[in-house]
Amino acid sequence: MKVRNVLLLSFLALLLISLFQRAGVWFAYRNQMQKAEATLAACFKETFTLVTDAQVNRLPYPEGTVTHIVYAPDSLHLDIENRQLHYAEQTSAVLQDGYGLPETSLDSLRLTLTAVLQREGVTGSIYIRKLDAATGRTLQTSPTGVPLPDKGIGVLTSPRALLHPQKGIAVEAIADLHYFDHPSNLLFPGLTFLITGLLIGAIALRMRLLQRLRRDIGRQCEDFYQLAEQMSQPVRRMQVCLHASRWTEARQQGQQVLSDTEATLTRAKQENARLRSRRTTWLRRLSWGMVPLAFVLPALWAGYIYHEQWRALNREVQVCIEEAFAEENALRHSRSLDVNHLRGTRKSHITGMTDYFHHQMDSLLTILYRKTTDEKGNTSYAPAFPGSVSEIYVSHQSMNLSEGTRLFRAYGTQQLVNQRPVVVPLDTLRLDSLFRAALTDAGLKTPGGIRIVRPATGQVVRQTAHAVPRWGSLVTTPLRLADDGAVCVQGVVPTPERLILRSAWYLFVPLGLTFAFCLLCIGLLWRAWRQQRRLEQFRKDFTYSMIHDMKSPLQTILMGTQIMESGRLADKPEKADKIVRAMNDECARLLTLSGRVVMLTQMDRGELELHPVPVSLLPLFNDLASKFRLKASKPVEFDIVCPESLCATADAFCLREVLSNLIDNAVKYSGPSVRIRLEAEATADGTLHIKVRDNGIGIPLNQQMKIFGKFERIASGSRTTGASGFGLGLNFVWQVVQAHGGNIAVQSREGSGSEFTVSLPSPILR
Repeated sequence: MKVRNVLLLSFLALLLISLFQRAGVWFAYRNQMQKAEATLAACFKETFTLVTDAQVNRLPYPEGTVTHIVYAPDSLHLDIENRQLHYAEQTSAVLQDGYGLPETSLDSLRLTLTAVLQREGVTGSIYIRKLDAATGRTLQTSPTGVPLPDKGIGVLTSPRALLHPQKGIAVEAIADLHYFDHPSNLLFPGLTFLITGLLIGAIALRMRLLQRLRRDIGRQCEDFYQLAEQMSQPVRRMQVCLHASRWTEARQQGQQVLSDTEATLTRAKQENARLRSRRTTWLRRLSWGMVPLAFVLPALWAGYIYHEQWRALNREVQVCIEEAFAEENALRHSRSLDVNHLRGTRKSHITGMTDYFHHQMDSLLTILYRKTTDEKGNTSYAPAFPGSVSEIYVSHQSMNLSEGTRLFRAYGTQQLVNQRPVVVPLDTLRLDSLFRAALTDAGLKTPGGIRIVRPATGQVVRQTAHAVPRWGSLVTTPLRLADDGAVCVQGVVPTPERLILRSAWYLFVPLGLTFAFCLLCIGLLWRAWRQQRRLEQFRKDFTYSMIHDMKSPLQTILMGTQIMESGRLADKPEKADKIVRAMNDECARLLTLSGRVVMLTQMDRGELELHPVPVSLLPLFNDLASKFRLKASKPVEFDIVCPESLCATADAFCLREVLSNLIDNAVKYSGPSVRIRLEAEATADGTLHIKVRDNGIGIPLNQQMKIFGKFERIASGSRTTGASGFGLGLNFVWQVVQAHGGNIAVQSREGSGSEFTVSLPSPILR
């Protein structure tokens, strides 16, 4: 594939992943802001209630003194949270008008709200703004002199609370969450995008290097083709000179061919050195350096997201167990009133009333209650407006902000229940049901349970079915069942993995796509590296083969001509004949190589002309066997199975070259002792099958489809046997057989020899 196409597809994939990431980050921001806004609203209402309660508790009255009453009509349809705020707003006005206290301090609101928000896991800069509720005009801010943040990313505003409903003075909180300060929001997505971009760049650079390598190898092969074609005539002239004992002319011809070979080798070595430059080494190190980052960064990002979601869900589970605990204590309190016969009696914690309370009751009695008289003259009061009335009293008990108002009230209710003569025990099964219902209401559709523990020893007193924690479970902080904290209750969600993944799917999906893209890029890098290694090995083997199969024969011929020209072997005819035969063999070897290259070139150009004639196979097999027994450097045995009358219709020279090449490979890629079986048979459909089987090293399965390609060789074979060659032989065989209208197949198993089958059509039977 072209580099341009790879880059285009990669950038399109990267753009798509970037869009998914941006969508996921936006979705995460929207969800995070929605949750933070709800948390800010709830915490601000809680804070306003806490601060006004603190003002009441600082009044100079004894513990349990009722200061005033507050009223919430049913027509407002207030839930518990908003009813408490409504009570706090009335209390703020009463403290100003009835007790002469100043307005609630903005700094106290800000500091308390900051602590409450931190307990809920929300951090940032908090501002309190006092304003005119009618016009929205800012009257005062806290901190003083610090400009309020403009509305934008990560800036939230709470609902308003009235400092004085009659005067129309309100306060609200503004939270700047510093959204971009969190590393998960920009750092990890930016880094992963950078890494994927660098991976694409590394792939592009490596593919360009591959293209250059292919071009250089192509030029090297073209130089070899040209050299092999031009070598034919000088080698033939050299062969003639050898036969005529003209040693000087033969040496001059050999030097000319050797000079051309040296020039080709020099150009190849220069190209090799250029491709092994420092820049390509730096590129390799850079591309592989991206691999660990491509794994580490997405893993870190996934771990960070998972951990943050775990923390967020753990806080939600904590809220659920606190709500269930508070509701269970309220039910226990109601049951305790009945058991101890206290319903309808005066509350035990009420010790007295202030003058303002009496004045308020005198004022509101005729408004809130309707006076009725029965037939006997008894007077009673009935509510004039349906609603809830609550008494506000002084309590010097300080509240722990780290626990919050929900637990503060729940512990207070629990203390009242535990101090009564008949104690109503905690209903574990009911608390478990309330906890699971709270989980469902919060959207956490996952099994959960509770367990009673002793924190000091870690002993589990009892637990429900889904309360067995394991690694990674959501476990809440212990809630005290007694003042000493010896026995506590915990909420447990044992298997939150699916819940966590489902709650942040919009972040995990782009992350998974990014990881898959990184894997694809690494796969492409690995493939390019494999191709580069293969091409570099091919270039190395090709250069070695030029030296071994072209330069070495020429050097042997030149050395022989020098010896013969010097006359030193004039009195040693046997040794001289041996040297001459060796020089003639080397010339024949070079001519065979040149002829094979010329024929391949003709076939590539479509210029090869075949001259099919009947060729008797048995004499051809016997002749080839005799030839290879003589020329082989190791013992070779032949088994020939062929009917005497069997002939093939083929180009005699080409068929001989095909079989010679197959036998030569069988000798090359075998051990010290070679056994070759030559077999020919004709089938009923008129097809001739010629088989060449050896006992050599065999061909690995993953290379059997490659060996017929041009310049392809068995790498393991050259390492095992030391055999050299350009990898043209089997390609030559394949092309010649195809030109005859036949085909060639191989069956082999590594270490158990190989069998090549040449199938030709229309044999001639005599």
